[in-house]
Amino acid sequence: MKQFKFNIKICLTALILLIAVPGCEDILEPKLFSDLTEDNFFKTEDDFFAAVIGLYNPFTSHWGDTDPGDDIWYAALYNANNRTYLLRSMLTTDELYNDWDANLQNFTWGPSTWTGTDESTYVKIRFVARATDVIDKIQNSGANENIINLYVAEAKILRAWLMYVLYDFYGPVNVKLDPATLNNTEILPRPSATEYCAAVEQDLLDAIATEELPDWYNDDANNWGRASRGLARMLLLKLYMHNKEWEKAEEVGMEIVGMDYELLDDYQDIFTVTANNELIYAIPCNASTPNWWPQHMFPGGFVSGMAGDVTITRGSGWYGYSMPWEFFDKFETTDQRLNTIIYEYIGRGDTIIGREYNGIRGAIPLKYTSIVGEGPEYPIDVVVFRYAEVLLSVAEAINEQRGPDDAYEYVNEVRERAGVDPWSGLTQAEFRDAILDERGRELFGEGARRQDLIRHGKFIEYAQDRGITDAESHEILFPIPQSVIIESDGVVEQNEGY
Repeated sequence: MKQFKFNIKICLTALILLIAVPGCEDILEPKLFSDLTEDNFFKTEDDFFAAVIGLYNPFTSHWGDTDPGDDIWYAALYNANNRTYLLRSMLTTDELYNDWDANLQNFTWGPSTWTGTDESTYVKIRFVARATDVIDKIQNSGANENIINLYVAEAKILRAWLMYVLYDFYGPVNVKLDPATLNNTEILPRPSATEYCAAVEQDLLDAIATEELPDWYNDDANNWGRASRGLARMLLLKLYMHNKEWEKAEEVGMEIVGMDYELLDDYQDIFTVTANNELIYAIPCNASTPNWWPQHMFPGGFVSGMAGDVTITRGSGWYGYSMPWEFFDKFETTDQRLNTIIYEYIGRGDTIIGREYNGIRGAIPLKYTSIVGEGPEYPIDVVVFRYAEVLLSVAEAINEQRGPDDAYEYVNEVRERAGVDPWSGLTQAEFRDAILDERGRELFGEGARRQDLIRHGKFIEYAQDRGITDAESHEILFPIPQSVIIESDGVVEQNEGY
């Protein structure tokens, strides 16, 4: 197996091999291979590795890269910048506050505001076409079948993951899945949601059925950060939960329960111990491709504060994001998850600053408590998916089908780890409301909140409750960028309401 953890940090080198010299700025133009032919590429495992690693580029913590497809700089999906998939999945909810982008804060975004470097998610549609090309060329390489199967499965997971991200934000989009169409300049209309989701599902089922694909890489440091069967099942679970396909969600969730994942005893350890057994996927980070989340959290004038029994000492941060006190109050005072949140700190001049003392606008959801030094970069892996979410999803899926009696054991595993009382005696409706809050407490800062609120029909309601009068029902989807509508001459239809 190729060494992976180091190479994911330099995947742009491989990516440049995969795309032609930029010629125009069309978002829907995939910019595929140029001088690569059957005679000089896609023959060996090294070739496959170089091709597939380029597909990981959107799934990094990179502050930004210039996409050779249009020569425009974009942040990666899981960077802590407020224009990314990760942060827009939180900043539009009740769990995180930021006043850097008035449109995002006030629900006044529209097609014309989703442009240039502000559009760091939709533009990743190019990588779906690139994945299709990689899959096709590997399948037709004539190489060893076992090696082909492994890398095709890996590429299919990455294609499905990106398609899910796009679906989450925009609904079905006109991705290119047929290699015969890759060099066709004709712009196709958006498919139906059924057709689109079936393609995502099939990619993931194909990967899960691939014997050569490992269940996980948690015990393989050289390949940590690589797509596995565990990740494929997790993405399938996310898709089924998104579409409220409860029976399918329970089934694949229970498959993950039957794997080797487990809850760690200490909640803090999830975010400080690399490749621990609760992680289904985390983005490997180091000093050159760091985790930017902590730097966004610390207020100006910060000196020291306690996260549980850990003392965090450092200087000012950027104070981009904070947890509103209304969300903080969802935690019980004995909840061990509070050990990853700073809600009082020492500022300059030994001043105590907190909710009751020289008040701050909200708590500091640090999450990663092993940071050292002044920053701003921290070499801590970005947690994306983990086993606790699986347990909560299985509990929710069970409750939606037949009530809470069989669901308690799964949610109570999570609650007991947090040091709070287990649940019992709830009605189906009470359990539904309670699981939404429990997911918020368990998964804050991990990008799940927007999906959860939309699934429960609370996204717009909660925004209006926060006083956001411009929040409207159609904003459960973001707009397709206006440049795409213009480029397609109307073939690509805008989301309803925009």
